[in-house]
Amino acid sequence: MTRSSEGLTPNYDPAAKLAESTCITVFCDFDGTYSVQDVGSSIARKYLGERRTELWDRYEQGIVDAWEYNVELFTGFKLPPADLHAFLETIDLDPGARELQAWCADNNASFRILSDGFDYNLDWLQRHNGVTFDYMCNHLEYTGVAADEWQIAPGGRNASCDCGTGTCKSQIIRAQSKQRPGAFTVHIGNGRVSDLCGAIEADLAFAKDTLAPALQERKQPFEPFETLVDVVDQLSALVSEAQALRAG
Repeated sequence: MTRSSEGLTPNYDPAAKLAESTCITVFCDFDGTYSVQDVGSSIARKYLGERRTELWDRYEQGIVDAWEYNVELFTGFKLPPADLHAFLETIDLDPGARELQAWCADNNASFRILSDGFDYNLDWLQRHNGVTFDYMCNHLEYTGVAADEWQIAPGGRNASCDCGTGTCKSQIIRAQSKQRPGAFTVHIGNGRVSDLCGAIEADLAFAKDTLAPALQERKQPFEPFETLVDVVDQLSALVSEAQALRAG
């Protein structure tokens, strides 16, 4: 497995850790990772540009956290389901999305999407693309004053984590590690806001976009990638290394 020296701590050896593990658990971000585009951000840019800019300034100042930002952004937001579906049709899956899930199935590794996005969108995109995955994320439904008004709820807030998101990924990975103490945990993501805590919590992190420099700043180890095809190649190499270590 070829590793970048950037962001890595001395003695960083995931192969040795994997060689001692009993199974692999892969957690993958959705927006900008499993999918090419970020669904929520794309919707906000298209329909809520001015409000988004205003709220982002408040987020950067620490006045609101990530989930509070979403609540204020989408409260009262009206978008007919048909328009949302038309928008979701423009969302592409990463070229390695299906390949990653196939790799997990072939290697008896569990696979789960962790997203700070919304279940309504994930369900629709699964049906549209003919894919199936387990996931944990926030909730969206159309039950407002008008039939086209969004109502949202967090999927798993964590007051003790600095991420401030609706679905704290480190909390989920930590709980999984307690349930399966022999598991080797992998987190794949691209965003410094919703993915950072999960990347730090996992045994191995794959990072790109804003997540990569955020991990570098904290001197946290990670593997760089561009698409999930790269992740599959690196995981395959890692498994081979671990098998060689076990064989001694």
